[in-house]
This record gives sequence, structure tokens and C-alpha cells, in this order.
Amino acid sequence: MSIPTKMKAVLLKSFGERDNMYIGETDVPKMKDDEVLVKVHAFGVNRADTMQRKGEYPPPPGVSDIIGLEASGEIVDVGNEAKQKWKNGEHVMVLVAGGGYAEYVAVNMGAVMKIPEGISMVEAAGIPETYLTAFQGLRLIGNIKKHDLVLIHAGASGVGTAAIQLAKLFGAKIATTVGTNEKIAYCKKLGADKAVNYKHGPWVGTMKEFTQEFNKDGFDLIYESIGTDYVEANQEVIGTDARWVIYSTQSGTKADKLSLSQLMKKRTTLCGTVLRARPIDYKTNLVKQFEDEVISSFVNGKLKVVIDKTWPMEKIIDAHKYMEDNLTMGKIVMTIINDK
Repeated sequence: MSIPTKMKAVLLKSFGERDNMYIGETDVPKMKDDEVLVKVHAFGVNRADTMQRKGEYPPPPGVSDIIGLEASGEIVDVGNEAKQKWKNGEHVMVLVAGGGYAEYVAVNMGAVMKIPEGISMVEAAGIPETYLTAFQGLRLIGNIKKHDLVLIHAGASGVGTAAIQLAKLFGAKIATTVGTNEKIAYCKKLGADKAVNYKHGPWVGTMKEFTQEFNKDGFDLIYESIGTDYVEANQEVIGTDARWVIYSTQSGTKADKLSLSQLMKKRTTLCGTVLRARPIDYKTNLVKQFEDEVISSFVNGKLKVVIDKTWPMEKIIDAHKYMEDNLTMGKIVMTIINDK
């Protein structure tokens, strides 16, 4: 396959509003020996993308400044070192630290996964960043165990829908907070045992009652992306010797209401985490463990990619608006090539 020198990508006039994004022409990325070049068919949209657009979440040093953390497509070129693992023509889904909003993306060979049988390009584009983020938080950091009580905030988000399904797969009981009654029904359909609309008022009492049904003094694991607004409430509903994993801070980064005495009293393990800035060796090991433990569940139907909206790349402004209006129930995926 002939590879062009130029490609279309979502570019930025400057940091800021959604309409600063436009479809423009830029260089096709140069591939390293340990990388593959992927012709992108579809890419996922993540909350972090909206932050990068605003200038609040810059890419790690040396990474493309094009937005985008996950994509699916076809390998069209393979570096010398990467030839031990990959070949041209393979259909793959990829985790990247940047560059996903483009017709071509260069990816380290360890951050590439073969698309599971029966999964479309659109569905595959919604797996890497979303599911690996949830898997990392619940499994590697949260040490989720069978019969754990798990509280997942923002359950209808892309990561939230993945986390609910993964927690169910690992044998946990799940509660979640969402912003509409429609999202309550949807999260229960995915496997949540309890779902609460936070817009109807404080949810601490309801969540405490849920944990008491299982004769526990609180949740064994809290997996959350809210930050400031939920610091106090999380401390009220977390159990003894529990884990509290923070992967984003949508309401702010301040923790003024964090009580160190409560942390000590309940022996809480509090951990913040990101995936994007992790070294490639970490991501390679994460991908391998994900493939070993989870990937077959997409084939047997125990896990599914929840696609909310699919738009062509030219509609990227609409996609960011939809996400920032908190309307999502699952993933937003943009298409570059329409696969039948």
C-alpha cells in the first residue's frame, strides 16, 4: 500500500473553544523501529481530549500534539523491531498518548491489540483508552476481588460503562452515581446493582443503606473521576481497609474536605492514577494482562463496547459539545473510513 506524506487530521487554531478545531492537512507521522503505522478507520473521543483542546492537559514530551488517545484501523507499515509481532494488513486497536484524531497514527508495538472476533472497527475504537483505564484502576490499582462492594461514579460515561461491566465480570457488587433517570436504567442494564441520580439530592444515605444490605460498613473500592465535589461524601461511604482510586477530577482538584483522621481511622488506601503519561513498558504489560484476562469476554458476550454516538470526523465539534454537555451514555466514536 502506498503511504502518502500528508494526511487529514483534527487540528487546533489555538487552545480554547470547540470551534478552534478544524480538519486540516499535516505530515503523516514518521514511524520508529519499535512502532507500526496504522491507517485509522475510527477513533474514540474521551473527556481528556476536551481538556487538551482547552490547553489543560498537554501531551507528554515528544508526543504528537494532535488530540486523540485511542483508535482502530489497519497496519500499513511495520518497523524493523516490530516485525517480530506485527505485519501489514492486520486489523488492530491501539492505545496512544496522542495523535489519534488523524488518518494515520504511529504506535509502539506493545500498545497494539488485535481486534477481537466479531468486533467492528467502530466498536474497537472505543476499547483501548476506555477499557484499559478502567482495567488499570479496578484490577491493578484497586485490587478488585470477588464479592467486593464497588462504587463507580459517572457510571454512564465511557470509562464508567466499561468499569461497571469489568466489576461485574470480576464478581463484585456495584453501585453508581449518574445524572439522569435514563442513565440509571442504562447502568442497571449493564450490571449495576444500585444507581442513584445525584441531581435528586445527597446520595450518601442511599449508598450506606446499600452497603448495609451486605453487612458491610462501606464500600471496599471507590473508583471515581469527580474530585472536589465528592471528597467528603466518599469518605462517609467508604469502608474499613478499602481502596479509593481517582482517575480524573471533573469538579476540581482541591481536597479541602479531606480528613486525614478519617483516612487513618478507616485505614483507607487513597491513590491517584493516570494512564497517558505512563512509560511504554507499563502500557505493554497492562495490554498483555488485559488480553490475558479480559479480551475473550468481548468474544463470548460478557463484555460489550457501549457506543452512544458515531459521527464522521468532520463532526468533531458536535462530538465535543455532546460530551461537555454530559449527555453521553457510553462512547463517542468518530469515523474516517466507513466500514460495512
